[in-house]
Amino acid sequence: MKDLKEKVDALTHSLGLDDDEIHQRKAFLELTDEDALRLRRAHELLGKESKRFADAFYAHLSRFDAIKPLLEGDGRLDRLKHVQGQYFNTLTAGDYGPDYVRDRLRVGLVHQHIGLEPTWYLGAYRKYVAEMQKLLWQALGHEPDEYMKTCDALMKVVNFDIGLALDTYFHADTEEIREHKEYAESIVSTMPTGLMVVSANLVVLSMNPAMRVIFRLDDDLSAEGLPLSSLVKSSLLLEAGTDVLETGNAQNSIFVTLDQADIRLKLEFNLSCIRFRGKPLLLVMAQDITEKLNVKAKLAQSEERYRLTFNLAAVGMAQTDADGRITRINQKLCDVLGYERQELLGMRFPQLTHPDDRNDADAMTRRVMAGELEHYSKERRYLHKAGHVIWTRATVSCLREDSSRMGLIVVLEDISDRKRMEEALVKLAGHDALTDLPNRVLLQDRLSKALARAKRNQQQVAVMYLDLDRFKHVNDSQGHAAGDAMLAEAARRLTASVRETDTVARLGGDEFVVILENIEGSRIATARAQGILRALATPFAYKDRNLYTGASIGIALFPKDGPDGDTLLKHADSAMYQAKEAGRNNVQFYTPEVNAQHIRRLFIADGLRRALEQNELQLHYQPKIRAGCGRIIGVEALLRWTLPDGVHIAPDEFIPVAEDTGLILPIGQWVLKQACTNIVKWRAHANPNMRVSVNLSARQFKNQDIVSQIKKTLEDAQCPADALELEITESVLMERPDQVTSTLRTLHDMGIRLSIDDFGTGYSSLSYLRNFPIHELKIDRSFIEDITQDESHAAIVKAIITLAHSMKLTVLAEGVETEAQLHYLRNERCDHLQGYFFSRPLPGQALEELLLAGAEIT
Repeated sequence: MKDLKEKVDALTHSLGLDDDEIHQRKAFLELTDEDALRLRRAHELLGKESKRFADAFYAHLSRFDAIKPLLEGDGRLDRLKHVQGQYFNTLTAGDYGPDYVRDRLRVGLVHQHIGLEPTWYLGAYRKYVAEMQKLLWQALGHEPDEYMKTCDALMKVVNFDIGLALDTYFHADTEEIREHKEYAESIVSTMPTGLMVVSANLVVLSMNPAMRVIFRLDDDLSAEGLPLSSLVKSSLLLEAGTDVLETGNAQNSIFVTLDQADIRLKLEFNLSCIRFRGKPLLLVMAQDITEKLNVKAKLAQSEERYRLTFNLAAVGMAQTDADGRITRINQKLCDVLGYERQELLGMRFPQLTHPDDRNDADAMTRRVMAGELEHYSKERRYLHKAGHVIWTRATVSCLREDSSRMGLIVVLEDISDRKRMEEALVKLAGHDALTDLPNRVLLQDRLSKALARAKRNQQQVAVMYLDLDRFKHVNDSQGHAAGDAMLAEAARRLTASVRETDTVARLGGDEFVVILENIEGSRIATARAQGILRALATPFAYKDRNLYTGASIGIALFPKDGPDGDTLLKHADSAMYQAKEAGRNNVQFYTPEVNAQHIRRLFIADGLRRALEQNELQLHYQPKIRAGCGRIIGVEALLRWTLPDGVHIAPDEFIPVAEDTGLILPIGQWVLKQACTNIVKWRAHANPNMRVSVNLSARQFKNQDIVSQIKKTLEDAQCPADALELEITESVLMERPDQVTSTLRTLHDMGIRLSIDDFGTGYSSLSYLRNFPIHELKIDRSFIEDITQDESHAAIVKAIITLAHSMKLTVLAEGVETEAQLHYLRNERCDHLQGYFFSRPLPGQALEELLLAGAEIT
């Protein structure tokens, strides 16, 4: 009891639960004196129900197999019931001061001590509240208002208690994390081997005390930021470090002589490359082997010195006879292997060697005994007497006298701490720093092993390629911190959606891969994929808002869709792009047709890059007609692409690829430049008042430099702002209206005309458009096509024209192809018309000829 009281005191102090904090928590929950009075009245009405509540509380917990063992043993359940009974009794007693708080912390500590997880604890609490509400209804049902207020007061106290109880769990977790951190730091700081981390440009980032001792650095001198060359003037070491960083291959046993003021040190360096946050770092381990080398020299001079060195060496040493039996050992070897001296004498080293290393150890030893090797040094595993593995640097040489074999000298240096650190660094190199999921390197390894097992056992493997939908929008609009939080939570949900034997990896950005082993065909893969979609459909809570995403998932099956990991990943990636094109947030399986579409998409993307460089893109211009007189008032610039072999690629095919790949930005800039250059020429030679319309994509419009780019293009082409009209879609308006309004206002003030393209296909309303400084609406061709046969389309068009005119906006109908459509639109006072009835899109030269002829199109 005294120990528990001390823990409660310490926890109260650590959590800062003084009178002010308690008052603040109750104020936040709106727990008032009036609430306390109501609960005291309820307390009197409920009588001695606390014991029954405690019995019901633990009866509920005992129903679950995971909880039952925690409650068993030597009267524990009775004691817990007694404590809980007192707890429930005080819950409605109406006194919620410091003593009450300490009592709640004590209960939380007891439950945390026996291992009761908060999930079960909260579930049982819910049952208690439900039972209390029933009893309160029996007592206060005739006074509904009083009943509701009493229930509200009860919930305030319960939430007050739950917060205190959960504080004990959170505090315990925090303490455990701190202890682990201190433990890891103490291991590094007490390592006898010098250790330092060096950046890719060979600048010291950190070093442990052992390394500071080697370089004789004063305590007040920081090693951080020092060039490695200032500590070790060795071209051999610096070149080796550069090579390790470039190749990733470790280099061990690099021997360097270090001249200090009064001593010359012989150092052994081991270099390896690690990656942290995607950047290579050099891990440098150094040992001062000066003493070891001196000892070896002295061993040849004096047997007495040999015995002294043998017994006092800082590494484990043993001597064997010609038959391999241990005849002599030092104390360090006993310490390393955990045996007493007498236990080791007479044993052979194969008895102590790890089974997986025995064959190699025997072969190397035979070569030393045969004289093929003077000695060898190698990392090797031995078995401690307690059963665990000891990693050592084993050095074995042969003792000879008059060319006769006398036996072996075995030196074992315990490198277990170093190996554990290396394993931790290897894990870091194979995992994504943000999500702790396997990265691409580890994914390839796991996938190859999974396929090998599947091939051996004649099983199937599903490879899912997953891309988060709308992630870029979250990253751009909410910031990278929100994007990182979404990625981390998505990784957690993905992992929770599959089996422990499956693999979830992050390739980078918002792309993940899931490996499902031993599945029974596409049905199981589909079910798992649907489960992932459901998991990702739940909103992601970030700060005070909810963020939403989904996933496009492509699946390839082994062995049906490919014989190896690279092929399966490529095919799953193709299927994923098909899922995106099918509307996102869905699942698609790989088929040859999907692959063909993916190959076509890659062809389009590569071709577009070449088209920009080799001038394969052209602009055609379609006239815009004033409805009343048929005069050309402007043209719309339309992008066309013709391959060198004369094949035309349709805009509907290459524009979406340009959007997805980002090529739309340089292409859009090129279109704007060409259109502005031509309109200046046509205004000068044909029609001084005509305009050229250019479509801006959503991606272009989101570009923060769009206004400055347009302004510079106009200046370079010496094009007046009123000669340019920019067309944007409804979706652009609706995405970020505040930012859009600001950008449009700036463009409007420059004198540029603004129109809404494809109006009617989005979700905006005409009244909402009042917020934007636009000049014209373009009615989508889908409404014009059936305007003379479909009354509903005719009514929509008429309403758009009427309301747009009421807002002082002009209206253009696109897709006019028949005389009947022309007459209808003229009758409804549509301002401007565009379509094949008047003219197809024309190359620049053909349009110029039309303009110079001064033709009117009726």
